[in-house]
Amino acid sequence: MGSDRRIGTELGGYRLGEPLGRGGTSVVYRAEHVRLGRQAALKLLSAAVGEADFRERFLRESQVAAALDHPSIVPVYDAGEAEDGLLYIAMACIEGSDLKTLLAAEGKLPLRRALRIVGQIGAALDAAHARGLVHRDVKPANILVSEDDRAYLSDFGVAKQLASNGTTRTGSFVGTIDYCAPEQIEGRDVDSRTDVYALACVLYECLAGTPPFSRPSEVAVLNAHLHAPPPKLTRAAPETPPALESVIEKALSKSPLDRYPTCGEFLAAARAAAAERRIDRSRLAVSVTLLLLASALGAAAALGLRAVLSDGGAARVITTTIPSAPRGPALDQLLLQSQDGRTLNDAAFALINAHEYKRALPLARKAARTAEKGTVTRGYAIFNLGFTLLHLGRCKESLLPLQLALKLESRSQQKFILPEIKRARACARGAASAPAP
Repeated sequence: MGSDRRIGTELGGYRLGEPLGRGGTSVVYRAEHVRLGRQAALKLLSAAVGEADFRERFLRESQVAAALDHPSIVPVYDAGEAEDGLLYIAMACIEGSDLKTLLAAEGKLPLRRALRIVGQIGAALDAAHARGLVHRDVKPANILVSEDDRAYLSDFGVAKQLASNGTTRTGSFVGTIDYCAPEQIEGRDVDSRTDVYALACVLYECLAGTPPFSRPSEVAVLNAHLHAPPPKLTRAAPETPPALESVIEKALSKSPLDRYPTCGEFLAAARAAAAERRIDRSRLAVSVTLLLLASALGAAAALGLRAVLSDGGAARVITTTIPSAPRGPALDQLLLQSQDGRTLNDAAFALINAHEYKRALPLARKAARTAEKGTVTRGYAIFNLGFTLLHLGRCKESLLPLQLALKLESRSQQKFILPEIKRARACARGAASAPAP
């Protein structure tokens, strides 16, 4: 890097600084506009690849990217060709890292964070599709993420104009094999659903840690895209809602006709699946086993425990009638030994359904403390804590967790949370009595 002779030179009105990254056909430098003093990222055509088709693609990238105006698309400041024939494009310099680097450093992302990042990219792609453009190379390396998780889509250099007359060679393959759709591999026509497929691959990788069709060789990866069924997300990431698995499977359909027509529809379905309130099958079994064990100590009343389960398709409701646990501390102490926020939340939820609010409270408190930040479980646990406090008549104390749950949970859950906040405020003012415990 230190031997790069371009550092400190001027090109197109910009002074080049340190290299920020290198790709197969380009080099990106940190740069500063000499007259305006504005920081930028200057992308140059690599001297190693001077073929005419690369030059044409580079020039086309500047025109395509400059025509797009969206908060999640990297803004283009300038583009052109220097006196020595060197091509350049000046873009906003995004402080942060690309998603590929982020995943390598942090591993799997929490569901809520993954949806927040990928959701911004989906909106950017829909804006490009509305202009008749397909990106064709959506991948983590082309997604820039700033410190506040603002996401930006870059590199429209392989974008194809849907209404163009042959600017892309028939049968040519442009893209990255881990994220390419079957029609892309086979050289068939591409459209917005090609980017939907790639975006689904990116979301899968955010949640599972690897691309969906990862294989030992490039040939095997391409063959998997063409013929292998989508892998089960819940096997690679058991904490994800089963309903999300079917959403990603639809987005990864081999035929474009079977996919979501837009990125917005794909992400709306993903958010809805992520927001479903359900108890994980394995954790439910743990909680039920503990309750059954405690019932042998002398339980009398019946407790109806309801849970929503999913087999990757339609959800179903089951009702299990089990003997209630004793009033003593035996069961509570047994459950409170767990350090798993999801198990604790499931047990608290079961007791809330049985109107055992006093016994649910310590479990709900510990679930709210131990649930992993950024997960759906944390939002549920904090809501359950506030709900329990409200039903114990501790109205003012219930407001803080209920209001926090409103911030953490998705918009689709506001209809459940807002009425409880309203009741807590009325109760705290003395305008209404608290719900009977």
